[in-house]
Amino acid sequence: MAEPMTSPGDARVELSDAHLAAIERRRRIVVHFDVIMGDGANFPIKDIDDLLAFKFEWADDPAVRLDSMWWDWNEGHQAPFPSRTQVLIDAPGFRRWADDGVNILQIFLEASRQRGLENFHLYRINGSDNDLGPVSPIPMKEQHPELLMTTWNANGYWNFALDEVHDYKLGILREIAEDYDYDGITLDFARIPLVLPWGRQWELRDRLTTFMRKVRRMTLDVAEARGRPLLLAVRVPENLMGCHFDGIDIESWASELLVDLMVIGCRSFDVDVAAFRRITAGTPIKLYPALDDHHSSDGYMWPPIEVFRGVFANWFHQGADGVQTFNWEHSSLESAERIGLKALNWPAAEAQYRAYVELAEPDGFHRKNKTFVVQRRGGGHGPIVIPNPEGWYTPRNMYFNSNMFAPLPAPLAWDGAADTLLTLYVADDLGGEAEHLDSVDVRVLLSDPAASALPADERLDAVEIAQIGHPDRSLMNEPPARTIANRVEVRLNNLRLGPPAIEDGWLVYPARPNQFAVGENLVGVRLARGTPAPHPVQIEKLEARVRYRRPGA
Repeated sequence: MAEPMTSPGDARVELSDAHLAAIERRRRIVVHFDVIMGDGANFPIKDIDDLLAFKFEWADDPAVRLDSMWWDWNEGHQAPFPSRTQVLIDAPGFRRWADDGVNILQIFLEASRQRGLENFHLYRINGSDNDLGPVSPIPMKEQHPELLMTTWNANGYWNFALDEVHDYKLGILREIAEDYDYDGITLDFARIPLVLPWGRQWELRDRLTTFMRKVRRMTLDVAEARGRPLLLAVRVPENLMGCHFDGIDIESWASELLVDLMVIGCRSFDVDVAAFRRITAGTPIKLYPALDDHHSSDGYMWPPIEVFRGVFANWFHQGADGVQTFNWEHSSLESAERIGLKALNWPAAEAQYRAYVELAEPDGFHRKNKTFVVQRRGGGHGPIVIPNPEGWYTPRNMYFNSNMFAPLPAPLAWDGAADTLLTLYVADDLGGEAEHLDSVDVRVLLSDPAASALPADERLDAVEIAQIGHPDRSLMNEPPARTIANRVEVRLNNLRLGPPAIEDGWLVYPARPNQFAVGENLVGVRLARGTPAPHPVQIEKLEARVRYRRPGA
């Protein structure tokens, strides 16, 4: 037997051979299953078998090959299952199940185990109490307002600087750990990451680390009592500075082995896998970047398969152990309609299904068409929680989900001297694949309010930039004059591209495969010399589009 791995911060933390083996399970595809909100109809299904068939349709598809199911049943204070620590969700479907003695959590746990799937219980560490719509009253919060932080949620959020909050949350987590035979528990800090007093998060980071030590000790104790490992996972921001902003001392969590798996990010395309690799070096900790396709990266809600391929290819190229999907479909639209439900993301179901099939194989994206994008900041939720790019301000309450460091939108350099500089990550070795490529190009989408007075036939076509989180769920660009195509210069790794074509409102610059580097590429964009005065042109989106010759790619 190998020597147990111990934590330098807490000598009692020991990871057995069995525990280490459990960490090493295949998890190329981890599904964060938002069970309640994903149905949006208070579960009108009376037949549990119908519900299971609906939820597991893709999991039962041999072409999909899901590995790990993370069941997200509630916001953290109301339960759709029998609980000693949480009140029952006040909804007809759940009340009916409770009256009939149906434990829906146990049913799903057993159904997924029968399919050979790993099972985690995902717990929203500071949920918003809107399990099925409007914020519901929570007795514990009403009885103990002194334990809460006031913010946009009428109920307030728990203050994890306080031991009383630690004890309350540990009680809930212990009940789950002891009553259900899960393979692991996940603490989700994305909903909501305001866990320490606003503006003091990093100063109080040790209080959150103390809570994590308590949780780790509890899960190890439960694992020892039941005779098999209980893994601990966390969802944290997609870069180290974001973790610090939210009061998460992720370096200490890694060095003390307080967690086994890290889900990094939630809806961000740009995930700093390299930084997390650095802080977890010499540990067994696994890394899983995540992609939410509902509260999406701004401007890319329900994207085509080419965008999914570009994002996932970049993550694997940077060393991710697998990927996590969140708010993805799990069945066909026809299956949902057959049982009287409207699928959540049905317009994207085809692309999501295809991405699952390709994700299942290590070379599933090889020589397939891809779109690599520069990320936009904000969006995805609505300005009360996360600012939109068009009304951007620096959030003070939380970093998570803000994509705060994303460079777009950005003013277009106009003086003919400096460039607007952007970094574009491209995982594919385009130079080495040149003979298999049909075309590669760089696409730029601009806005120019100064052109609004021009006749429509003198402007580029309008393009939808983004959807969810914006007024009317559709943010359009301000099309510039068509003549701008003659004045915008684009350089890729200091190599000038062009001239551009105009395609559906975009400026499209043809490129050669050997002009791209594998990994980070520097893109410079500017208005050419001769522009008479500062020009309020904005870069809304920038993408590299890669097309292979392989039929059907």
